[in-house]
Amino acid sequence: MKYIVIQSILILGFNSILNAQEIPEEFIENEIYNLSVDIGENWESYTTLGSPRFQLSQNELNQLNIHSRFGFQSINNSIALYGFGHFTFNNNFYGYLYPRIVNDIDAFPRYSGIPRDITRGGFNSGETDLSGIGYQSDWLTIQLGRGRENWGAGTNIQLALSKNSPPYDYGMIGLDMKNIRVKYIHGFLESTESIVNRYITARGVEWTNKKTLIFGLTETVIYSGENRPIDLGYMNPISTHLEIELNERLNSLGTGSANAVWQASLDWMVSPKIRLSGNFLFDEFVIDGIEKDAGKEHGLAYSGRISFTPVKNKSSLLTAYISLLKVGTPTFRHGSGTNNFVIRNKPLGWYYGSDGRELKIGMNYSNRNKLFLYMSTGKRERGEESITLRPYEPYKDYLAGPFPSGGVEIHEFISMDFKWVWKPSIQLEGKAEWGKNSEPNWIFGMNIYFPKEFQL
Repeated sequence: MKYIVIQSILILGFNSILNAQEIPEEFIENEIYNLSVDIGENWESYTTLGSPRFQLSQNELNQLNIHSRFGFQSINNSIALYGFGHFTFNNNFYGYLYPRIVNDIDAFPRYSGIPRDITRGGFNSGETDLSGIGYQSDWLTIQLGRGRENWGAGTNIQLALSKNSPPYDYGMIGLDMKNIRVKYIHGFLESTESIVNRYITARGVEWTNKKTLIFGLTETVIYSGENRPIDLGYMNPISTHLEIELNERLNSLGTGSANAVWQASLDWMVSPKIRLSGNFLFDEFVIDGIEKDAGKEHGLAYSGRISFTPVKNKSSLLTAYISLLKVGTPTFRHGSGTNNFVIRNKPLGWYYGSDGRELKIGMNYSNRNKLFLYMSTGKRERGEESITLRPYEPYKDYLAGPFPSGGVEIHEFISMDFKWVWKPSIQLEGKAEWGKNSEPNWIFGMNIYFPKEFQL
């Protein structure tokens, strides 16, 4: 118990000045951080332009520090072995690595490795989920590596880019200028069987008082084409998709096209116990009269969440929330299907893709460092044009119609999740979900790990 508390303070302390790489979603430190933000803690480092990141204390910055972890994770009858390590050196330099090998590629969230025809030691697939190197000062971050971005306000209501996607390789530049933060990324998603190269670029700016309020604006672009190289037009961090495309500032004209979305985000601690979060996204603008007369509609998405924390003390947190998310039928899709917001057949943003909506009411409890309980109930609707069902299929008409479209899949659910740090290096977790017209889904897992720290 003492070890966990000390570890959490070191990683998430307010007095830290260096933010290293993102925290793997499976780690308990993620739970601690996300729940703390709901009650107004850690807002000095909280941002709408990325996932939680490891923060290192002042006394760790003047030498080579290596934090490592080797672990074994099981989910039902599936097994994963993983290693994790990150280092910091000479105040400003850092690196990280998070490889995994599994015996079932479908059992572990966000896993995107390809299974082999043979097994070695019972395992048939492996991948590096996170890896890279970076430089960070008080105001500048430069990073090259593999990971995923999580852009938007709130908890689990991100729209275009979320922590739920498979990882991708990209470079990142970030600026932290007191109350203004700026971030730019450019990366490679994948190549399709038709030799189409797919890329991602995004830029965002946010204002924050680092206490109670954040407002952000972002642009995210997917561009692709047959044998298309990296486009220098999109390498300019201070530019925009519309200017590039309309003025034909591309390497080679006719090599491909692009799909852009724009998002506004607001996160506000209304009071020490109430948090209000919201995102509004535009995909396709329908402005011209000829398009309106033809019955076309905007490509829109929005999400919102309000949380209330009636219990908040040193040993217990209890938070209730309600969230609403809607992604339009044409949103995140494009006339060229390879510009859809997907990677490896899965959405880059909201887990259920597009052409759907979700209403959820839930409650979270934690004793801050050992036990985490999550309960929720809600209703989810998904139409037949969702990119989860048609990941690379083109969408051309943008004509207004029923929402969600076609045959609608309706899922009413009650779910319960828990994570329990049973021993300092043994974590138990489970999930049960009941649907109105489906069989109960049960998941039980264990995460055993061995942490080690070095200073050289």
